[in-house]
Amino acid sequence: MILVVGSVNVDLVSFTSRFPKPGETIAGRDFAIYQGGKGANQAVAASKLGADVEFLGAVGKDTFGDFLLKSLKESNVDITKILHVKDHSGVASIWVDSKGENSIILSAGANAHLSPELIESSSEAFKNSSYVLLQLEVPLNSVIKSAQIARSFGAKVILDPAPARTLPDELLKNVDYITPNETELSLVSQGEGMIPRIRWLENHGLQVIVKAGVNGVYFMQNHELTHLEAFVVETVDTTGAGDCFNASLGVALSGGMSLKNACKFAMAASAISVTKKGAGASFPTKEEVEKFLEERGVVEIG
Repeated sequence: MILVVGSVNVDLVSFTSRFPKPGETIAGRDFAIYQGGKGANQAVAASKLGADVEFLGAVGKDTFGDFLLKSLKESNVDITKILHVKDHSGVASIWVDSKGENSIILSAGANAHLSPELIESSSEAFKNSSYVLLQLEVPLNSVIKSAQIARSFGAKVILDPAPARTLPDELLKNVDYITPNETELSLVSQGEGMIPRIRWLENHGLQVIVKAGVNGVYFMQNHELTHLEAFVVETVDTTGAGDCFNASLGVALSGGMSLKNACKFAMAASAISVTKKGAGASFPTKEEVEKFLEERGVVEIG
């Protein structure tokens, strides 16, 4: 079982040729409404890959909340631990340009009410979980509490440190894997350059996996920096690609893959995701990932 604790939002996505300048109005090319939020995205991605997934988060008692619950349920995510609070559901206003790059304004809403007390009251959800996936779109104290409870039950914790911020030791000491991108790495660690920053986090007991987009993935293995080159695909929309990577990493590791093969599997899944619009709607199945890898001659993954 994989447990995801985190945010769930409605994504209001406008597709445009370019981003507007301040005070400028431009015509959009398309518009869509998707289920989003880093937590919910990771839950859906893991479920589509065949994992048993439970999600712990919060929605408002509104139309968006109903939409989010329906969307998660249709993705075979266990929603019995989702809490209803007196606020609007989380909303992300997203712009996507012709290159597939995005800009996002996030209104947390119900996500801000996912308190440590509510996490504690739902601690049963952690008992049967082999991996717990966390992000930073809910209150930091709740992320810390989730990591502590996960560790107490022997679950492995994968932290996506986004939106990036300085992380306290009480969180770091209860995290097994951390997956920053290059910008986030500079904010959550100390040192000059990638290797010193990775080693700084390793000294806190973490396995560091740096997501470098088109430059691939970096991690330390046997005290040496390992680099995996990115898969080349035609990018349509990068929204949710990092979430897809983390979920796929959790699924692969929970299935017994080595770190290197788990990263390759996650890279393939996230590469597939950027070739389609939206977040949850773009995430691949396990069969799609395996076919993608086979077509590119990556045969040692299993």
